[in-house]
Amino acid sequence: MKKFEIVMPVLFLFFIAIAALATVEAASSKTRQLTGNVTAIDTAASTITVRKKDREVTMSVEEKTKIIQCINKTAITDINIGDKVTTRYSEIPGRNTAKSITIRETVGKGN
Repeated sequence: MKKFEIVMPVLFLFFIAIAALATVEAASSKTRQLTGNVTAIDTAASTITVRKKDREVTMSVEEKTKIIQCINKTAITDINIGDKVTTRYSEIPGRNTAKSITIRETVGKGN
């Protein structure tokens, strides 16, 4: 019976710690949106940098990132420096990951 009295509070504290850790991890990942112009593209590293006024954000572009131009799906290789894009990305300390990139205006095509 004494083992039960010792083990139960320890298990209870363990589960509380796990729940708190999961909450902190979920809170540290925020989804953000940014509309601005592309200032850099690195296809080898699969990153894109977007600038809006005095804010510049570099984000990773993954295979599951949706890249859309008009209504057609496209790829990172179809994005040009100077294009106006809207990005939705998850912000985790030390890393931004693009969830979607929508090309709004393409440089040099009269849009």
